[in-house]
Amino acid sequence: MATPRLIATLVLMLCWAALIGAVTGAIADDKVGSKVRISLLAINDFHGNIMPPGIAVPVPDASGPAGVRVSAGGAAYLSTLVRQQKALNPGNTLVVGAGDLLGATPLVSGLFHDEPTVEVLNQIGLDISSVGNHEFDKGTAEILRLQNGGCYPRNADGGSGVVGVDTCLNQGRFEGARYRYLAANVIVKATGKALFPAYAIRDVDGVRIGFIGLTLRGTPAMVMPSGVAGLEFRDEVRTINALVPELKAQGVTVFVVLIHQGGHTTAQTALDKTCPDFSGDILDIADRVDPAVQVVISGHTHQEYVCTRPDGRLITQSGFYGRLLTRIDLTVERASGKLLAKDANNLVVVNDQPLKVAVGNSPPLPAGYSALVPDPQIAAIVRRYGDLSATISDLPIGRIVGPLDRHQTPGGESTLGALISDAFLAGASRTSDGVAPAQIAFTNPGGVRADLKSTLSVSYGQLFSVMPFSNSLVSMDLTGAQLLRLLEQQWQGRTTRSLVLHVSEGFTYTWDAAQPVGERVLPGSAMLHGELIRPDAVYRVATNSFLAEGGDSFSVFKQGKNVQTGELDSVVLKLYFRAKGVVQVPALGRITRLN
Repeated sequence: MATPRLIATLVLMLCWAALIGAVTGAIADDKVGSKVRISLLAINDFHGNIMPPGIAVPVPDASGPAGVRVSAGGAAYLSTLVRQQKALNPGNTLVVGAGDLLGATPLVSGLFHDEPTVEVLNQIGLDISSVGNHEFDKGTAEILRLQNGGCYPRNADGGSGVVGVDTCLNQGRFEGARYRYLAANVIVKATGKALFPAYAIRDVDGVRIGFIGLTLRGTPAMVMPSGVAGLEFRDEVRTINALVPELKAQGVTVFVVLIHQGGHTTAQTALDKTCPDFSGDILDIADRVDPAVQVVISGHTHQEYVCTRPDGRLITQSGFYGRLLTRIDLTVERASGKLLAKDANNLVVVNDQPLKVAVGNSPPLPAGYSALVPDPQIAAIVRRYGDLSATISDLPIGRIVGPLDRHQTPGGESTLGALISDAFLAGASRTSDGVAPAQIAFTNPGGVRADLKSTLSVSYGQLFSVMPFSNSLVSMDLTGAQLLRLLEQQWQGRTTRSLVLHVSEGFTYTWDAAQPVGERVLPGSAMLHGELIRPDAVYRVATNSFLAEGGDSFSVFKQGKNVQTGELDSVVLKLYFRAKGVVQVPALGRITRLN
């Protein structure tokens, strides 16, 4: 006779068999039945952060609406999460990107011209990515090299280009990206053809899925103008809509847009899918594209969101620096190729690195979260480049007495921006050949990429992260009238926000947000060391080469006279720290805002 314990065991076994049968049946239905399940794993704005970036992700828990911070990111941890997610839908999962995977990178990648990041993304298994504006930071030839392979050219743009030292470190070769870059709206003027393929088609379990890749149209104003010379950046919506019929003719039934443009929400945690106050340029684009496009994977704004539009269209972004991975699941009818359902979630790339907190140790992980085990193959690659760059990266440069960050006042100032402007002013004061020293210096907020929060020794690696673009310091003569026009350009032609330049000590002005664009600088408020800026006087101005070429749409800089090019901006900042020894937090109040 069967005992009660044996009966209970048999019942449990039957239950497990039923559950396994149900799961197996669901998978079989996806694989050979009437439906196909396609999974996409998406990243954006990775910016070469192959090492953990040290920036936490806020996730929901019982502590309140703001949740709790979790240490996240790092290529080795990201690789493990990608592998785990692929295993949930083997053979039917693609890894995609939405631009800015390269550019504005930390020293561990930037020192080697971003070849380490390409190597890591190859190993992780990235399939396709759109091109972001930062992929153009070093010009068209460089992004083509990173796609197609080859060593960095000798002595180009301040980089040594020595094989085995800073380029082609793998047996004297660099194979380039195995993933495919797409840029449908970036056209070579001389040929009328796209710089990169406009789209990629993938057959997934009998379903043809088309990916259209785009770079934001405003890229020429965001990168060195000389780097995109000869290129035309066309309207995103018109480009997408013109391609949909072409893809349909090739049997594509599922359309996904990978676009380096994005939006914003006011969500307090990274996993909030309610999309409060969703806004930004991506909305106008997504709401006007062909109805066949039902999935828009976005980037650029360094925000994390999973948003569904009133028409059911899905818009996602995974934040920045590889701290999150977006999983998108598409259910497709096998016979017709019709998209039946879609869902997306942002997943945290939880690492085991301690968080920097004011007092005590890192808080424990909330329920439901555990640190990922780093992928040993990726970890070895990261460790190799970390060791190679450590001698330079760890070199102490100076000290700061308090945090220097990018947080902007209502007027548009930040302590770190003010410090860099002061460093530019000091750097342009060391002139030769009879050229007068600079009197005013400017830098752009987009050129400042990281904060300096530690009050201990500041290293060269930290300074490189703050200013990773290798721009040169440029000084020039501008009249007072040109200076005033330059200040007004901070608001002209900008649809979503102003772009207030950081200014050096001694230069002050007031602007009125209630006044129309073009008339915002209060008359008589612009002064240099307390003296009114005279329209007919000539002033020596210093800035970086990006702005000097008219970057960020500041065309007045291109009108400068007696132009002189100096040191790299990162070298200027390093010399400033060395000269000071201990750097004070600069006083603000240089820019005053009314209304």
